[in-house]
Amino acid sequence: MSMNKKTEQQEHHMPPANLSRKLPSVRLLAIAALVAGASSAASAEELVGWAHPAVQAAFARDTDHGINKYEIAVNFNTPIQYGNPDGWLFRLQAEANMGYWDARSGTNRQNLMEFGLTPILRVEKRGGYFVPFLEAGVGLRLLTHTSTSDQHNFSTAFQFGDMVGLGVGFGKNAATEVGMRFQHISNAGIKEPNPGTNLYTGYVRYRF
Repeated sequence: MSMNKKTEQQEHHMPPANLSRKLPSVRLLAIAALVAGASSAASAEELVGWAHPAVQAAFARDTDHGINKYEIAVNFNTPIQYGNPDGWLFRLQAEANMGYWDARSGTNRQNLMEFGLTPILRVEKRGGYFVPFLEAGVGLRLLTHTSTSDQHNFSTAFQFGDMVGLGVGFGKNAATEVGMRFQHISNAGIKEPNPGTNLYTGYVRYRF
C-alpha cells in the first residue's frame, strides 16, 4: 500500500511528457525574439546615423543677370552608400532648400522666392582630419515669379536645377563643411524664352 502511495506521489510531481518537450521550444522562441529585437534596434540606430541632418547657409551670384541669392537648406545622408568608410566613399544625399533672389539690375525688377529638392551624388575621401569631396545633382525648383526683370524672363515657375561642386569637411566627425558650387537653373526648353540662370555659390554647412 505504501508502494502504491509512493508511486502516486511521484506521478503527481512529474511534469507531463508533452510539457517537458515544449519547454526547450519556448526557450528557443524567446531567445529568437530577443535576438530579433536587438537586430531591429541596431538597424534603427544605423538608420538614424545615416540620416543625421545638416543645416546650410549659402550666398550665390548670377553676374549675367545681376541676381544675388541668399539660401538656407537642410541636407541629409541617405542609407545608400558604397565604398570604404575610412577611405573613398560614394554616397547619396538629399537636400531641400529655400532661397531669396534679389534682382539688382534690369527694368521692372522683381525679387522672388525659390523652393527646391535635389538628390546629390557625392564622393569623399575619408580617414583624416580633412574630408575633401566632389558632388553633383539634378533637382526640381519652384519659383514664385517667372522673371526678375524685363531682360530676364524665364517663362515658367517650374524649373530644373543642375549642380556640380566641391568642398571639404573638417573638425570632429568632419561635421563642419565649406564648399563651392556652380548651378544652372532653367526649364529645360519646356517653354521659351528660356535664358537660364547661372549661379556661382559659396556655402557653409554643419551636420548634427
